[in-house]
Amino acid sequence: MARKYLCAAGKATIGYGHVIQKGEERYHTATLTEAEASTLLQRDVDRNYGAHVAKRLTRAVTQNQFDALVSFCFNVGTGGFDQSSVLRLANAGSPDRAAITAAFGAWNKVTNPVSKVKEVSKGLTLRRGREAALYLQA
Repeated sequence: MARKYLCAAGKATIGYGHVIQKGEERYHTATLTEAEASTLLQRDVDRNYGAHVAKRLTRAVTQNQFDALVSFCFNVGTGGFDQSSVLRLANAGSPDRAAITAAFGAWNKVTNPVSKVKEVSKGLTLRRGREAALYLQA
């Protein structure tokens, strides 16, 4: 998105999922070009998520597996990633396709900012399915 929006979890977000942080107030009123949004995404992935995933992996993975794990980490955060069965299965080298698909799929809920109740998100269900499929392409 070119302008600030609230993600499903109610956080101020811009571009391709960049959560606006303290000190980034300029993004609250900014309109990003596609190039700016892409640059911001690449910076987030390079600085925060790609490096984090690489540090947490204890075995070699394919490029597709790494990309799926980075996408997952970008969306659930580093803390969620570290606690996930997705990471445990990746590090175990699990060939169990159903377990891997289920591990990704378990992260399809958001907390409704009004009711504070966790709800299944259709968008996250689809995203987790795409990440699992990419991971399993190996």
